[in-house]
Amino acid sequence: MTDQTYMRRWQQAAHQALGELLNADNLPPVTWTITPSGALVADIDSLTSTPDEQRQAFTAWCQHLGADVMPERTNSAGTAHLYAKFSWRAARTRTAVPGAIRASIHPQMEDEQ
Repeated sequence: MTDQTYMRRWQQAAHQALGELLNADNLPPVTWTITPSGALVADIDSLTSTPDEQRQAFTAWCQHLGADVMPERTNSAGTAHLYAKFSWRAARTRTAVPGAIRASIHPQMEDEQ
């Protein structure tokens, strides 16, 4: 088999896992990406969510997925970067799908406070 064949299989497994995850009740919507290697990446929305809502969404998805949360990092501009990794096995597949949850939480602007 070629590398492309494996990559398509990994993406198909990720697609099945994502289908299950999107059926989860009471979890906030996030942006999902399936990478070429078949990993799932969830990005927490910073445009329509407050910093508190972003943290809540990150925490909810981490708990649901049993994710391994990395220490929070804050850059010199005050942006907090949250990251967690997980592995999810869809009911209809034998393959565990790796993934990550990310959030970049920017400090509120003066006019938003």
